[in-house]
Amino acid sequence: MSKREGTMPGKGIPQTIYALARCLERRLSPLFRGTGLHWGLRRILQRLWLGDGLSQSELALAVHFSEASISNMLKRLVKGGWVERRVDAYDYRITRVFLTQKGIDLRTAVEAELGAVDRDLREILPANEYTKLAALLDRSLDCLKGSLECGAMDEGHPTGIYDREGPPGSM
Repeated sequence: MSKREGTMPGKGIPQTIYALARCLERRLSPLFRGTGLHWGLRRILQRLWLGDGLSQSELALAVHFSEASISNMLKRLVKGGWVERRVDAYDYRITRVFLTQKGIDLRTAVEAELGAVDRDLREILPANEYTKLAALLDRSLDCLKGSLECGAMDEGHPTGIYDREGPPGSM
């Protein structure tokens, strides 16, 4: 691998994957520009995009943040109009977090951009290479999940590339 901005030192597959993740972040960054959503707030939204209506404690477990941190972050997300809190219909002691239309619209924009990235890859790679690459990346992810704690938010997430320390090259 040649020296590129944002790559990890050394050579190998992890460094290439890291560089790919940074490229993906740069592709998505215009969608987040001006939103005030730092990576922690985006992690919460990303988890809610998989299914909202989680309690604050469920959300804290899913994104590996303390409940106190989640509480503060949720205040910012509510104030920004990204999510809303609702009292649980069956247990008034529990507050559940739901996406607002603004949060749903951001998900739609992120999915559209990821779809564009996928189309770009399909255009430059022969079909058999695209299929092989997708299978190899899936197997690699499965392998890494077996040896590392990836967290619940990564399951099925369109950009499940973040670790517990934050995304590569946080925007």
